[in-house]
Amino acid sequence: MLSSMKPTKYTALVLALVLLAGCATPFRPWKLSEIAEGMDRAQVVQVLGEPDFVETKDGAELLHYSYIENYNPPLSDDSNHFHEPRRGFQNRLERPSLKEYRYVVELVDGKVQNYKELVD
Repeated sequence: MLSSMKPTKYTALVLALVLLAGCATPFRPWKLSEIAEGMDRAQVVQVLGEPDFVETKDGAELLHYSYIENYNPPLSDDSNHFHEPRRGFQNRLERPSLKEYRYVVELVDGKVQNYKELVD
């Protein structure tokens, strides 16, 4: 079925699936403000949901979370989009502008020690 699809339809399908997958993610970064030092793992999971993956490092358990956001701004009222509205929309479909934010919650002895955003 996929081999008979046109490239633009295939790209739109993939983009829609990526966006839907992002919507299914229960983690929301603003929920981090509800995390307090001393909470246990079950309490963290109740607030943030299941982590994307768990890592053990230097005796600490690290719960990794990510949040994907579409940061493609809406079309402005500049003169370019009046001349080529379809091309601008098509380019947007072909090159999605998604940004991923990554966070880690550190548990020591089963209790929250701290949390932070991971930056590259």
